[in-house]
Amino acid sequence: MVPESPNAKYDHIYAIIRLERDVITGELLDRNLVTIKKLVRSRENAEQEVDRLNKLNSDKGCDYYFQITRLEREPKEQIEKSN
Repeated sequence: MVPESPNAKYDHIYAIIRLERDVITGELLDRNLVTIKKLVRSRENAEQEVDRLNKLNSDKGCDYYFQITRLEREPKEQIEKSN
């Protein structure tokens, strides 16, 4: 996992990712086999959700993972104009 470090432009979020493992044949991965299930704001929530989904769907041929990523903040000018 990438360590969290503050960034002036981005907030950290966690993507919950679903991989359809039963369909993978070693060929080029079809982009429809990977799904971003949802985004959450804390690592703890991401770990809990991945654990819950893997238990719930253990017999459905898919695995869930999480990956830290970034959410771009709105520029101050845009925020001020919308108010």
